[in-house]
Amino acid sequence: MAARIIAQLIVSGGTIILRSAAQAYRQAIINGKKAGVHEGTATAFSRSKMMDLSEAYNILGVSETTPWPEVVKKFDHLYGVNDKLGSFYLQSKIFRAKERLDLELPQEVRDQMKEQEEKKNGAAGAPSQPIGRETTAAKEEKGE
Repeated sequence: MAARIIAQLIVSGGTIILRSAAQAYRQAIINGKKAGVHEGTATAFSRSKMMDLSEAYNILGVSETTPWPEVVKKFDHLYGVNDKLGSFYLQSKIFRAKERLDLELPQEVRDQMKEQEEKKNGAAGAPSQPIGRETTAAKEEKGE
């Protein structure tokens, strides 16, 4: 008998909560329409994982007119400091900010940066892959 009463209370309580949540959602849509918000804006905004451009500038402490080498210098400094102090959250925010600003660069600037990086790697004799990692072709040559 007691189990039946508890089950009825749970079902009726769940129904009440579900109805109130649905009503709150409908009211939020109505309020959004009154404010002039497009229906898909809220869902599109929440699904977007790309950082806002102004947020990226603020995180790195640069402006739109800052030359790219200075942006990279700021990034290296902030990323390095947070690497030493162990703040992974801040480090990832800094990385995403630089990544976002990278997307805004014109293609010719990106190509120029790639060429400079290749020159540095070629001059320094840097290996084409990280130390300790071998390709499958290299493993096959060794007979592993």
